[in-house]
Amino acid sequence: MRLPLILALALGLATAAQAETRLSDGVSLAHGTFSSGGGLTIATEFRRTTKGGTALCGAWSESESQASYTTGEARRIVQLASVYSQGRRVMQDLGALPQIAPRLDYAGAPAGCILTDLPWRAGRVPEVFLPRQQISRSGGGSSAPNIVFRQTGPGAMGAGLEVVPVLRRLSRLLDLSPAATVAEGRYSSGGGVRVAAELVSVNGRAHVCGLWSDLPGQDRRSGALGREILRRTQAVLDGRMMRDDLGELRRARARIDYAGVDATCLDTGQAWRAEMARRPLVLRLPETVVYRDTTLEGRVLIRFAPVAPQG
Repeated sequence: MRLPLILALALGLATAAQAETRLSDGVSLAHGTFSSGGGLTIATEFRRTTKGGTALCGAWSESESQASYTTGEARRIVQLASVYSQGRRVMQDLGALPQIAPRLDYAGAPAGCILTDLPWRAGRVPEVFLPRQQISRSGGGSSAPNIVFRQTGPGAMGAGLEVVPVLRRLSRLLDLSPAATVAEGRYSSGGGVRVAAELVSVNGRAHVCGLWSDLPGQDRRSGALGREILRRTQAVLDGRMMRDDLGELRRARARIDYAGVDATCLDTGQAWRAEMARRPLVLRLPETVVYRDTTLEGRVLIRFAPVAPQG
């Protein structure tokens, strides 16, 4: 029997009054996705208690963008989740685990812990099962949406819509010039991201105008991460930060030459100065772990890095 409460971990399982624990780099991931887009991710690992028992520690996330019909469904599905170890079910209902914001790498993420009845044994890996769900919200009429949840896909990194806030996105659309800076980065599992941008005067203010593309060869675990990479990409001019988040740039088909392609313009909040037109914009893509998972077969680690140093 397990204790139905969250417990904190310091060096071992302690009292619930202590601060939350942090997940290690041995975290295991379970992803589920709605057919309408968006989904959830549960990150878990086993930890040894001070008395030689086993606690399940973890957290869960849901997509920031998803259909209105699926609002609230992620928490319900987490409550239906089961955890297995070597074919034995050791826990039902993970609703006591904390919800956190979706992230690329769950190592170091805040987590809660639940005591199981398993004796401690090193090397055990939690296997989380998310049940298939049929979701409909219109009372069964002919126009009822047919939305299915399955344990597959990018989970919390998936989006229901390619959402870019309209008021900011439509500050202006323009054709990129041949002088636009092009930079790219690659995933260690294959594929990557390419971004093209330049600094432009719009109504007397400096705007970063550009777009981005996924590159061929994406692994299924990295295929939905492009916009997250752009959120961590910086536009710099003469060592001065113009924008530290390019996630609202539009996505386009990959190409070598982006001259003449419609670009989104993002306000930097800075007044335009004539000398800005004569300086090249530098795009700094992140170098980061984008996926980490521990399975019965071993550990998976996917990194993203710029093809060449950026600025």
